Amino acid sequence: MSDTKEESPATPEMELSKPSTPTSAEQTLAAQILSEIDDGTRTYPPWYYEQYEEDDYGDDDLDDDPDAIDPETLGKWDPSDLETRLEYEFDPADGDPDPNVLDPKFEHLQQVELDEEGIEVGYDPIYGRSNPVDERTIINPQDSYVIDDQTRDDDLVTPTFLPGDLEIAANAEITTFRKSLKIVQTYTDPFLEMEVPRYQARWYGYPEQQRYPDKDVNENRFTDPKDATNFDEMTPYRARKTAVQMARAKNNEWLPEGKSAAFHNAKTDVYGKLGLTVGSLMKGEIDETVVENIRPALDILGSCVDLLETNGTVFRFHYHGLIKNKRGMAAWTETLIRDCGVECTGVVFETGWRKRDPYYDAGDKWFGPY
Repeated sequence: MSDTKEESPATPEMELSKPSTPTSAEQTLAAQILSEIDDGTRTYPPWYYEQYEEDDYGDDDLDDDPDAIDPETLGKWDPSDLETRLEYEFDPADGDPDPNVLDPKFEHLQQVELDEEGIEVGYDPIYGRSNPVDERTIINPQDSYVIDDQTRDDDLVTPTFLPGDLEIAANAEITTFRKSLKIVQTYTDPFLEMEVPRYQARWYGYPEQQRYPDKDVNENRFTDPKDATNFDEMTPYRARKTAVQMARAKNNEWLPEGKSAAFHNAKTDVYGKLGLTVGSLMKGEIDETVVENIRPALDILGSCVDLLETNGTVFRFHYHGLIKNKRGMAAWTETLIRDCGVECTGVVFETGWRKRDPYYDAGDKWFGPY
C-alpha cells in the first residue's frame, strides 16, 4: 500500500484577454435594445420589476409643474456662457471700464482722520493703512427709492402731509441741514469690533499682472539714434554675428593676439619717453653701500621682493607676494630699513600689470582694467 496521495488535477488558470471587437450582429442587437428603451416598447422579465422598479408613491400630479426646472437642461454649456464674465473679470488694459473709479454723483471723504502727530489713524509702517474709513467712504449716500428725489413718485403712496402744509417746508429744511453736516454713517462690525462705514464704494481690485508691460526697444540705450545698428533689416544669421562682434569688441578674451599687450604697453610708454622708472618694473640706480647697510632687511624679505632702485631715501622693490598684503609689507619694509640705521622716507612696491592673485583667488591671469 503506497503512502503517497494521489494528486488532484490542477485547476486551470483563468486567462485574461482584451475584449474582442463586437460583431455587426451584436452592434445591431445593442442598437435595437436602446431603441426599444427610448420608445418604451422594451419588455422586461418579471424579476426586473421585483428588484429594480421604482416605488410609486402616487404623487405624479404634484410633480407636474410647468415652471419646474428641467434637469436635462442643467450642466449644459453654450457659446454664450463663454462670453459672459463675472464682476471681477475685467481688464482696463483691454478697454474694459474700470469699476474701481469713484462715481461722481456721490461725494466721497477727502481727508482721512489724522492723529495729534499728523499721522493717519490706523497706519502701521509695516502693514500700511488699516483704517476702514478711507477715501472711498461715501458721505452723501442715496436715499431709499421711495423717498429719493430722483426715483420717488408721490402718486404711488399716501402723502404724509396735505399740499401746502407747513411741515413740508420744515422737514425739507431739516433734511437739507442734515445732509450739509456730511456725517459719515458708521456701524460696529461684530468681527472687527470697530467702526466701519455703512456706505462705501466697493473695491474690485485689479487683475493679476501676467507679464511686464511693453516698453520701447530704445529704452535704457545710450547710443545716438543715428549711430544705432538696425538689426531688423538683417537676417537672423547676420544679426547674431553682428551682435557677437559688438559684444567682443571691448572684451579682452576675444581680442586678436597681442592687441591687449600693445594697449597696456602704450600706457607705459610715457615712462621711457620721460625717463621715469616709478610705475614700471625698470631698474634704476642702486647704491651698493646702501644695499650692504640694508642687507639684514633684504635677508628677512628674501625672495618676496627684488630691489629695483635706491633713490636717496626712497626705495623701489619688485614685489612678488600677495596683492592683499602689498600695503602692509611696504610699511613693514620701511620699518626694517630704519632698524638698519638707514634713513627711509618711502618704500614703493612695483607689481607691474598684476593687480590680483590669480592662483590664490581662483581667478584668471588676465590683467583687465580695474
